[in-house]
Amino acid sequence: MKKILLVFVTVLITVSGYAQKTADIGIWGGSSALWGDMDKSAPFQTFNLNYGAYFRYNINTRIGVRAMFLHGKFANDGLVENTPWIYDKNVEDFSVQAEINYLRYILGSKKMRFSPYVTIGLGMAYFQYNFRPLEIAAFNPKHPELVYDALGNVVDNGSVENVAVPTIPFGIGLKYTLGERLGIGVEYQMRKYMSDKVDDLDDPLAYETGTGELISYNDGNHNNDWGGYLGVHLTYKIYIGKKACPAYDSKNW
Repeated sequence: MKKILLVFVTVLITVSGYAQKTADIGIWGGSSALWGDMDKSAPFQTFNLNYGAYFRYNINTRIGVRAMFLHGKFANDGLVENTPWIYDKNVEDFSVQAEINYLRYILGSKKMRFSPYVTIGLGMAYFQYNFRPLEIAAFNPKHPELVYDALGNVVDNGSVENVAVPTIPFGIGLKYTLGERLGIGVEYQMRKYMSDKVDDLDDPLAYETGTGELISYNDGNHNNDWGGYLGVHLTYKIYIGKKACPAYDSKNW
């Protein structure tokens, strides 16, 4: 195992030493949707604006490493056990992902100007969890600590909790070179949240028996929150160190 690891590190250092020292900075914009515990909902019935930026280091024409930050809204309404439910919140999302090109791609190259790609990595999400009883679902995003009835009257005090949870991000996309340093792309990213609180429905089917025993479904097997981001991005190439030789890149990558 140690010998295999040593060979891998040696190859990586050798490739990095001769590879093009470039990185990309980009801006990202699009919409988001959430799949959670609601029985009936339309994830894309509203446009939830999300925007952000990323930095991508290109190891070679096939592989890059991306650090990405997204900010935006997750909102939807639907039914849970025939009870109306609504949520509306901002989610901050940070991830580090490997980006693997299906075709050889160099931003600015005329011979390698487009490629489909996939991404996968690890991340963190930060948001507010607004707890309120399932049977009292009215919600005012400007005052998440209060619970309202259908007439707008305050009927209960909920609670607000700041939550930071790990995520597993992955996605697919297509990128295309527009010029020597400018590129454009479209992608769809998914997030698996290690929490069931994104839609404010943490264990909604839990109940208490006649003997006072709490029956709960709040475990990893019943965590239903998945998020999706659909958007476009503009990318600008920057050089790290000396500018690479295009002829060398085209021939050897």
